[in-house]
Amino acid sequence: MNSRLQEIREKQKLRRQILAQQLGAESADSIGAVLHSKDELKEIEETREASRASYDSSAPPLKKKPQTEGEETEEDVEEQKDEVEVQQEDETNPYEEVYKDSSTFLKGTQSLNPHNDYCQHFVDTGHRPQNFIRDVGLADRFEEYPKLRELIRLKDELISTTNVPPMYLQADLDHFELRDLKSQFDVILIEPPLEEYYRESGISHTERFWTWDDIMRLEIEEISALRSFVFLWCGSGEGLDLGRMCLRKWGFRRCEDICWIKTNKNNPGKTKALDPKAVFQRTKEHCLMGIKGTVRRSTDGDFIHANVDIDLIITEEPEMGNVEKPVEIFHIIEHFCLGRRRLHLFGRDSTIRPGWLTVGPTLTNTNFNPEAYASHFPLPDDHLSGCTEEIERLRPKSPVKLKSDRGGGAPRGGRVTTQLNKVYKEEYGDKFNRTIINGFSAGSINIDAVLIFNNVTTLPNAISVVDTLVNATMNGNLNLTVNTSSIVAQE
Repeated sequence: MNSRLQEIREKQKLRRQILAQQLGAESADSIGAVLHSKDELKEIEETREASRASYDSSAPPLKKKPQTEGEETEEDVEEQKDEVEVQQEDETNPYEEVYKDSSTFLKGTQSLNPHNDYCQHFVDTGHRPQNFIRDVGLADRFEEYPKLRELIRLKDELISTTNVPPMYLQADLDHFELRDLKSQFDVILIEPPLEEYYRESGISHTERFWTWDDIMRLEIEEISALRSFVFLWCGSGEGLDLGRMCLRKWGFRRCEDICWIKTNKNNPGKTKALDPKAVFQRTKEHCLMGIKGTVRRSTDGDFIHANVDIDLIITEEPEMGNVEKPVEIFHIIEHFCLGRRRLHLFGRDSTIRPGWLTVGPTLTNTNFNPEAYASHFPLPDDHLSGCTEEIERLRPKSPVKLKSDRGGGAPRGGRVTTQLNKVYKEEYGDKFNRTIINGFSAGSINIDAVLIFNNVTTLPNAISVVDTLVNATMNGNLNLTVNTSSIVAQE
């Protein structure tokens, strides 16, 4: 707490020094001498009152006449008189206000935090407005939210224990066939070497630029799982529409836009290599997020945990010649998606991390083996990291949808899934894994479901599945009338 207070005081001291420099004061403590003091303001007000009094004495008195149609009322005359007084005051006022900058008319100019016009402050000092957003770092973001802080800590521990070892593959993605990876991925992060990255950083490129036509030719649809997510860095704005076209071509739907806001606290006077086609200097980049398949926040808690992080990344702008993206994008992805099969395309040696397969042309080494990578996920659900009871209790959840008085179907999954799982668990024991409800209707319940069994050599036939369900219904263990013709069993 003391360190935080000291940091705030240092920022306030810096602001007062900058304001003193703008106003031409000798030091931060002498700002009041430059601005109008209380005595000066009182003298100005007295002069204005004297001007009004002299005008009132010289003006002829108004004769009161009976009001007739078309003539002005007394209130109208008073309003006109006030307008004349204002004009007379402007003409006779000897005190002429001189504009210095926004600090001369903003509130709080005598306080420890005198400057809250961040646009004018940027013009005066070069400090971007986003420099003053507080608690943007991963360490202090949840300082005042202990529940979220504990959730992040628990998730980071779980992720570190369930991550597969880091793997990397040096490959020219212009010619490499992605299907040769021989795996389906839950998360794919794409960081293409766009021309604007190198143009803005002012460096000569070491790898060829990729156009959006080249990016669209990547066969992402061949390596993405049935339900999966893709994160595509699109640049500072011109690639947003083209990025959406890429997502559509790969079979994804755009569902989020993660913005990277760049600050310049360490180098406020820095001027980037300006884009010749741009009027303003851009200080943000976009990462489009696409979704494939049906993933619902309320029912697919085994695959996603929503609302853990925000869709903003606020970090210091990299130095000239550095095209690295913020490491926080990895934390956002890992906190959100519980899938362990993560792929990073166009990665570099600096982006190799546990839990990820990194593929890129600039990597200096290779340790990837398709069979070894697939061995980390032998069972159907082994690609999921799982969730502890404490994380499930702390994480944000969708509000429970209550059944209305006018009827309607019950919530998707829920009671039906629980009852079916109980019936088949008693019948098949550890061989049975879980039930997936694809859909059902109310009344005489028609269920479309899939039964998942654990690594068994032979699956129970459909008759056995139906008999088990019918017996449970007749014995009162299942409170549903079920049309079982659409229930199938698969390994």
